[in-house]
Amino acid sequence: MQKKKSACDLALEHFDLHYKPVYDFLWPSIRVALLSKPKHCALINNFVSDRKQIDISLAERGAHDFIWTARERFVYKQSKDVNSSTLVDSTEGVGVQMAFFGFFG
Repeated sequence: MQKKKSACDLALEHFDLHYKPVYDFLWPSIRVALLSKPKHCALINNFVSDRKQIDISLAERGAHDFIWTARERFVYKQSKDVNSSTLVDSTEGVGVQMAFFGFFG
């Protein structure tokens, strides 16, 4: 006798059947994200007048600036691979693009 599948298992099978062909190799990551606990984030407007105070307030609440961390890791990795003049050119636009995302906690 086969164990009866729960509604959740049936839904997961349906999602796998439908979305795996749509998202291909991205589907496993999307599936994990959908099944994980939600994470909160805050997007800081680059034109806010008191950015430093907002940063301090978010840090006190346990928020982490993941964009800054990612940029630092990127710069560190690039510094191992290229000389410093190329490093400045290769990361010039990254700060502007990454500053858009903000903090999460």
